[in-house]
Amino acid sequence: MDEKEQDNVAAFDMLFTTNQIQIMKTLLPCFDRSMQKYLAIYIKYQELQYTISYFETNSHCLFDSARQQEQDIRKVLPALMPYCSEAQKKMLQQFEQLMSSMENLRGMMEMMEMVQAMSDSAPDGGHTDGNGMQMPDIDTLLSMLGPEQQAIMELLKGGMSHE
Repeated sequence: MDEKEQDNVAAFDMLFTTNQIQIMKTLLPCFDRSMQKYLAIYIKYQELQYTISYFETNSHCLFDSARQQEQDIRKVLPALMPYCSEAQKKMLQQFEQLMSSMENLRGMMEMMEMVQAMSDSAPDGGHTDGNGMQMPDIDTLLSMLGPEQQAIMELLKGGMSHE
């Protein structure tokens, strides 16, 4: 976890505590084992009470600045990793891969639409750009892609013809 992520966690923790709670946390190791259990529960209870009180008196959002900036969930995923089990880490990695695939698919769809528009706008139905340069047709472009990408593009091509 980098320093900024630690700062975010610490800032959140500090927001929902008081000096009295911090003193109790500091003194906790000084008590015997049986007393530590009850004191730890009491500290958490105090933090909960303070948090409830905070939201009763403050109606603003905690992270207004973060809300104003559009957050990309993929930027947050690495910060979650230290808190996750191995199974959770694997799920987060799969989620990140899915998000990347969706982003790639979106880019391919945009390219497909652009090529389709250029192809449709050619006066003789041919494949020339506005400067008279010969443009490759869709099938030529598809042949440049890998098999998996070709399959996706064929699906998209079929979906676009039904619109």
